[in-house]
Amino acid sequence: MIKDYIAYLLSLESKGIKLGLERTEELLESCGNPQKNFKSIQVIGTNGKGSTSAMIANILKVSGYKVGLYTSPHLTTINERIRINGQAILNNDIIDFVNQFQQSIEILNSSFFETMTALAVWYFNKEKVDIAILETGLGGRLDSITACDSNLLVCTSISKDHEHILGETVEEIAYEKICALKENMLCISINHQQSIKDVFTKQAQLVKSKIRYIENYGNNQFIKLNGTHQSENELLAITTIKQLTDFTINDNDIAEGLSSVIWPGRIQKIHNTPTIYYDVAHNHASFNSLCNYVETLKGTKILVIALQKHKNLHTVINKIESTFDQIIVTQTNIRNFVPAQDLETLFHFDKTTRIENTLEAIKVYKSADKTDIIVIAGSHYLGPIISKEFKISFENI
Repeated sequence: MIKDYIAYLLSLESKGIKLGLERTEELLESCGNPQKNFKSIQVIGTNGKGSTSAMIANILKVSGYKVGLYTSPHLTTINERIRINGQAILNNDIIDFVNQFQQSIEILNSSFFETMTALAVWYFNKEKVDIAILETGLGGRLDSITACDSNLLVCTSISKDHEHILGETVEEIAYEKICALKENMLCISINHQQSIKDVFTKQAQLVKSKIRYIENYGNNQFIKLNGTHQSENELLAITTIKQLTDFTINDNDIAEGLSSVIWPGRIQKIHNTPTIYYDVAHNHASFNSLCNYVETLKGTKILVIALQKHKNLHTVINKIESTFDQIIVTQTNIRNFVPAQDLETLFHFDKTTRIENTLEAIKVYKSADKTDIIVIAGSHYLGPIISKEFKISFENI
């Protein structure tokens, strides 16, 4: 039975990405405007949104609060997108929501993401969360999350991604993101390059709001997530937590919340001997961070990569090639995937192998040396096959 409801929600993806807040606002209104009944934090940025959101949520959870966490995309099931204190939404709640609001979804012609956003805040209100952390899907100015009227805005790193929608330059992309900032709203942000800060300042002045930049991030203090780039996310999470004056959170809560945070698919070790990591890196900045981490490891390094369309890696190809001893290109075979044959053309050197069958490509680990380092990367859509092959769940954190 639940398969029918999940299939219905996933069928909404055929409507594509719909930019604009009007449909979400109307759908939320038909749900009784649940977003008005709890505090929330909106997280914008290009990379690090999910990790930072998970850190903030886990600190609040450790501090004794009931915390909603809405993220996207998912790795294996749509339930992963909506969690309370780390536990994914139950199927029965998805069924209840669809039964109650399917007519409104149809009348409004709501997209998949718009509907999932409404489901998330409806569920958080139903379960009476103390606060929710809401990860923006795409941009900010016209993203469904911006319709949820959050109390605080948090901004992670900004780089090129989704250029076909958000703009060709980082400044254009930054504008789309910072337009989530509303009147008298504080934005806590990493310390961007000056051209991005200029865009932020202009928008903040326009809506009479403030932006506070974090500084002095170094090595990770508490978190055990792999990659030095997580230090920036960690400090951003700590700064955000300390801004929440309505919540009682001490330094021990912060340390425990950060040290115990789990965020799947982010340089996540999923197998030993040989060591295998899974990472959802899919743009220049995220692949650069991944390569920086892999370069610290010893052993023959093998990359298994699959991409979806509209992901421009041209500026990081040389870095990838210098980091890995062997590259295996494959494909996800899921909507808007890049065929392995096309992906192969990105790479210049003779260490590249094309294996179109995804499972066959991943199974190279079975014939690898025990000291090899294998990284599977490039897409969230690799999640289902990785979950099945390595018998791991990404649902509850």
